[in-house]
Amino acid sequence: MNKNNQFSDEDWSIPIPLTSDILHIARQFANEQPNPTSQKARQVYLNTIAICAVNNYLRIIGISTNITAGDSWNSSIRLIEDVADLWITGKGSLECRAVKKGASKCHIPSLAGLKRIGCVIVEIDEEQNEAILKGFTSDELAIEYLPLHNLISIEYLPSYLYKLKPLVNLSQWLQNIFENGWETVETVLGSQINQPAVAFRSKSKVSHYQRCKLINLGDKTQLVALFITVTPESRSNTNILIELKPHSNQNYLPANLQIILLDEYNQAILDTKTEQSNQHIQLDLTGEPGERFSIKIALGKNSFSEYFII
Repeated sequence: MNKNNQFSDEDWSIPIPLTSDILHIARQFANEQPNPTSQKARQVYLNTIAICAVNNYLRIIGISTNITAGDSWNSSIRLIEDVADLWITGKGSLECRAVKKGASKCHIPSLAGLKRIGCVIVEIDEEQNEAILKGFTSDELAIEYLPLHNLISIEYLPSYLYKLKPLVNLSQWLQNIFENGWETVETVLGSQINQPAVAFRSKSKVSHYQRCKLINLGDKTQLVALFITVTPESRSNTNILIELKPHSNQNYLPANLQIILLDEYNQAILDTKTEQSNQHIQLDLTGEPGERFSIKIALGKNSFSEYFII
């Protein structure tokens, strides 16, 4: 093994059998194209095999995935885009790109780099009826034409994924799929539900999806409740309301409690903080699918961060 974790073609490639289920799904998606014999249909076929192969491998080694949550499982997006993403629960979308046997490089569409956490290269060997996981690269190295000799050994993929910051997928909230730790308001606060901003929104006919978690910023007197309310405004825009309220054993939020909104480059773009007797502070933003952001909640030397993708 060399010092960059790169490897020769034989070193850690992992073969995944092309089961009848994988081939059935791949053919089904390919046949949905306007011309099932076209190059586009072939692309969809190979993309789907690559995704399923990576998904099967990750599930075998105990990494949770949601194969239906990605763009590649959306029939409308498959018609117009070259998509091959697999959602890794709590982490983000992993690109899964197919190459022919013996290929020396892989084409990665520029769209893929916008919101992916990395890219796994999968060699499709249809004669042997298997997909071979050749290696992977991080998102920032997933250039348009990726030389395969620059891949990181697939043996390091699990540790790479484990080290990534947890990511909350707000688009899945619109399907009533919520990450562990995000509870209903009733579960967290019980009978203490006094939310003027959310109550105002609830008068609208537009559906909103809300979850809450408790944040400990020191001792028991510094417990605060973080509310996230997601409201779809259109197919391309989602409103996100971020609120802090005191826990049930407190009447007010701590003074000088701050919420900071940061973009995907960790640059602060919006913030607000409490004064002496605030019962509620909030940030309101609108974003598009695929956008990433984070929030930092700070009180003195103590802070808490959460990372999101729309």
